Amino acid sequence: MYLILSAVEDGTVAGPGLRAIETVITFLIIPVVMFIVIAGLSWVGSRPRTAKTQTSITSIN
Repeated sequence: MYLILSAVEDGTVAGPGLRAIETVITFLIIPVVMFIVIAGLSWVGSRPRTAKTQTSITSIN
């Protein structure tokens, strides 16, 4: 019993618990969406660029 009571600090009060849907949104949906957004941004930033057409100034025929 002493071990259980020693884990709680003085003056702390537990808040209300999360519902199942709040838990799923917080720990599953939000991280997955963040991963997809970050992966998409890095893909857009690192994709190969299309070759530009050369002008007569920079090419010799």
